[in-house]
Amino acid sequence: MAEEDKGKPSQNGEGDGGEGGSGKDPSEIKPPSKEDMESLVAERVEAALKPIKDNLENAYKARDEALSKAKAYEKEKRDAELKRLNEEGKHKEAYEMQLKEERERREATEKRNIELTRDLDLRNALSGFEFRNERSSNMAFRELVTDLVQDDKGQWVHKTGVSIKDAVKAFVGQEDNSFLLKPKINSGGGGESPRLPSEPHAGKSLFGLPQEEVIRMAREGKLRRSGPL
Repeated sequence: MAEEDKGKPSQNGEGDGGEGGSGKDPSEIKPPSKEDMESLVAERVEAALKPIKDNLENAYKARDEALSKAKAYEKEKRDAELKRLNEEGKHKEAYEMQLKEERERREATEKRNIELTRDLDLRNALSGFEFRNERSSNMAFRELVTDLVQDDKGQWVHKTGVSIKDAVKAFVGQEDNSFLLKPKINSGGGGESPRLPSEPHAGKSLFGLPQEEVIRMAREGKLRRSGPL
């Protein structure tokens, strides 16, 4: 074979780039599955949100440090004032000051114990959902905890009057908060999204309603459960 003929495809297509070569037939290339696409979108959303989450974490850290320094400064001031009163022989004033501090500490402890009950109830309700990671779960916790109040019986509920579980369910059901949860893998079972059966929202998905409307419907007992919380 002549030099100029080397490397050229043969007539039966067995050369580089020919139909019988090593190149894949475009028709054999499979498009990415829905699960792969959802995973890719989730990764890109997570990457896009990372700077925002980091900024939030840094802001909370700076706030906690500032509060800690303020408490230390206040304690130094109280200790100095107490020492001055004792040195000046004002023992009654010093005693009353110590009594007031002890009462404030006791009230703070009682308040903290009550808040721990609230936080535990909220954490338990959040544990029923698959968040992307701990940071996402903490973001949901911080958003919800400020809206919790005690009812007449001392039970923690959402400020709208619904239970913590219903408030959490409504919160994670909002489309704006969907990025906090792990993407659902479609198993092909044709599962139905939660819907409201009563008018004026019959047949509409929960995800298409405002959070306040979903909470109101939950309070009125108009939500149809699609599965365990």
